[in-house]
Amino acid sequence: MPTAITVISARFAEDLSSGADNSVTPPDAIQQIAGSETTWAETGLPSRGRRVRSWLTFWPDESLARAHVDNVQAAIPLLGTAESITTAVLLPYSTHGDVNWFGKPGEIPLDSNPRPEKGAPVFVITSLGLGSIGPGAVAFGQGNHAIRKTIRSQPGLRFEAQILADNPVTDGVTMTLWDNEASVIDFAYRQDPHRTAMKVKEHKDISRGSFTRSAVRHFSGSWNGIQTEIG
Repeated sequence: MPTAITVISARFAEDLSSGADNSVTPPDAIQQIAGSETTWAETGLPSRGRRVRSWLTFWPDESLARAHVDNVQAAIPLLGTAESITTAVLLPYSTHGDVNWFGKPGEIPLDSNPRPEKGAPVFVITSLGLGSIGPGAVAFGQGNHAIRKTIRSQPGLRFEAQILADNPVTDGVTMTLWDNEASVIDFAYRQDPHRTAMKVKEHKDISRGSFTRSAVRHFSGSWNGIQTEIG
């Protein structure tokens, strides 16, 4: 059962071809989700951005996760051509909902770690699975469009990326790093457009969703002009 997570995100100067990434799930990892950035149109429809790519990997312990980050360019040769790279080692402490990341829909099989100290940085991973492309799915996409127009100016946000997975049936992923848990709660539950967008999860088009909060054991890199070094 996973107890640690790594997140690698990279930005490239030019669009990547569909076969540019020849990396595979590391042999000691439990699972890996790789994909490119999701771009949401005002109509609510997604498209695949080709200049940002991320790898979300689940590990049985923190030592393997750290070893992966320390040797990540060997594991993912494509990173040698990246303009910028961020790396993270995370220990999940709170999770809720269902995903299909591990072969079939079900609860997120993560071991829970201790909650970080009050005021410590928090990394949030959310997911959503669509059952059909109807009004609910469109509303979700329109909500994402509105959120991504405003999120990068949100106080307390250090990093934000989405994954449209290479495997088209895998639930999409949103990843954010925050200065503290209070910033997460303020944005997610007390402000629009995110507060209103969350209501769409009750629509029949939405098959499942999840969120996971993690303590940040390591984070390094620059994203959208913000340099962050933790651990």
